[in-house]
Amino acid sequence: MSTESTTKPAPPLVFCDTETTGLDPVMHDAWEFALIVRRDGQDIEHTFQIRPDLTNAEPKALEINRYHERTSTPGWTWDDPHTAATRMYHLLNGAVLIGSNPSFDADMIRNLFARYYEVAKPWHYRTIDTTTLAVGALYGRASEWTHKDCDATWYDKVTKAIGWPWKSYEVSRHVEIDPPAKDVAHTALGDARWARDVWDAVTTPDAFYAASDEQLAQMAGESLSRTHGGAQ
Repeated sequence: MSTESTTKPAPPLVFCDTETTGLDPVMHDAWEFALIVRRDGQDIEHTFQIRPDLTNAEPKALEINRYHERTSTPGWTWDDPHTAATRMYHLLNGAVLIGSNPSFDADMIRNLFARYYEVAKPWHYRTIDTTTLAVGALYGRASEWTHKDCDATWYDKVTKAIGWPWKSYEVSRHVEIDPPAKDVAHTALGDARWARDVWDAVTTPDAFYAASDEQLAQMAGESLSRTHGGAQ
């Protein structure tokens, strides 16, 4: 009998976002879904569009996500709801959902899945909000600076910088990630990419500090080349 222990593979990360007809998951529908699935360090993007019921749609919501403008562009197509739900269910089964306020997106996705599946929440029970994650990182820095400088005002500086209630765009800027540009903001894929970038900014070390000596030498050479125009 083998005594070797088996390690359960880590669940995939899925950076997600939805665009909806309003904020009430009971009255409103999600009409655009984006899932960026990360497995073994590789990201694969998936998008789905499902025609919503506009009976109870909030005009402001449709204005913000440019529903009428975007869905009337040439080439826009709607996916078959059952086919899209089946594909998304497979992608999200056992995954960790990450996004900006992902509990909202999870509710919208759950309502779609409930039409076809008895278990309508196949993902990991703990979703991760990138704004909360980034705020934690900023207060972690305050702790480091406080210990270094013996100056507890660093906490107040972070609090003033990010405000309250936290504004996701402002928090994003403080971890050096620009919010989505105007033409991609409030599109499912644009916002999912932004959530992914905030996650990476907080959880992945800067390439400079993670580089080997050979990689550092290459970085230095490339920097000098740019500075001096390639002159030797």
